[in-house]
Amino acid sequence: MDALTRAGFAPTSFESGAAPNGPFDLAVIDCERGDVPATALYAALRADDVPVLLLIGADGDLPIGLGASSDDLALKPMPPEALVFRLQALLIRTGGHLPTESGAWASSESLTAASVAGEGHVVSIFAPKGGVGKTTVAVNVAVALRQQTRAEVLLFDADVGVGNVTAVLDVPYRLGLADLSDSPPEEWTDTAFEHAVSTHTASGLRVMTWGTDPAESERVSVDLLLAALRWARNHHSYVIVDNHPGYDDRTMAMLAVSNEIFLVVTPEVGALRNSAQFLVLARELGLASVVKVIVNRANHGIGLEAMASALGLPIAATVVSSGPKAVIAMNEGMPVITKFPREKIADDLHRVARLISQPDGPQETAPEMTARRWWTGFGTRASSA
Repeated sequence: MDALTRAGFAPTSFESGAAPNGPFDLAVIDCERGDVPATALYAALRADDVPVLLLIGADGDLPIGLGASSDDLALKPMPPEALVFRLQALLIRTGGHLPTESGAWASSESLTAASVAGEGHVVSIFAPKGGVGKTTVAVNVAVALRQQTRAEVLLFDADVGVGNVTAVLDVPYRLGLADLSDSPPEEWTDTAFEHAVSTHTASGLRVMTWGTDPAESERVSVDLLLAALRWARNHHSYVIVDNHPGYDDRTMAMLAVSNEIFLVVTPEVGALRNSAQFLVLARELGLASVVKVIVNRANHGIGLEAMASALGLPIAATVVSSGPKAVIAMNEGMPVITKFPREKIADDLHRVARLISQPDGPQETAPEMTARRWWTGFGTRASSA
């Protein structure tokens, strides 16, 4: 309850007796609480079209009469922070808007009644370790997606404080989200976000960034990032998010509301160990089902079968190392797929983009395996989360 209140929600508990008076935006039901008539409470909530997060035990069984397509499921035990992220994600996915950190609901007309253009598909590009080529993958996948679909695609630089996709992609910088940080939520309008977008002329890719000055990074709040992402979903077919390589609140919020997470990993011990630790957290948060593993620089180092075994997930796609070509392209502000379209790396990056544009197409994957802490053989052990 304290965690939900700090996040801006106004939680109401229900232990026994009659259900509390609504209306409600969300509900959480613990399906293992024998003293709570879960079925009757669920029926009352669903009659009012309230999205429900159902907490289930390790056996994963739902009581008869519970569960609908708009509901979400989560395994117990669930840390308070994980519960907040899951409810934020459920609220976004069902068309709601988030409470502000102050506890007051954002009242902007554009946030509550914006026209929905197909609810854009959000893909977060993430790596828990820097230096694995995350931004290169994000930029090139976004451009490739634009080329493949000719749809409206937005590249969202959410690597707050560190990343700046405009440094590797030649687009004019206009405004960043940091420039909106002093404005109240009711001023985070369609027009305000549109002014923060630049266009990559050669491809038509649209780009939004948090800013350029690391000193201003603390001004970019979770609320502002989520409001920007909601606007992006409502006005683009696809949104590619380049995330910060860490577990701060802003990054976890971005991951929680994404339709897919592309986990970028290189075939080396450090990157693989960090990625395996992230997947442990992702399973705790209920995000593992939307993670796809992308192996960068896949033609060097640990073999793919060993990587799939260590991570407990199949390899969704691989990208070869390009030697100096990626550096040359970035120095010229060009995507690798544009600068060197006939190279193997360009083919690989287009294949990663087709995981989004053609999700039902053939994929080169290894069979799913159970994760194991294989790195303990190297004499180091990861600390428990």
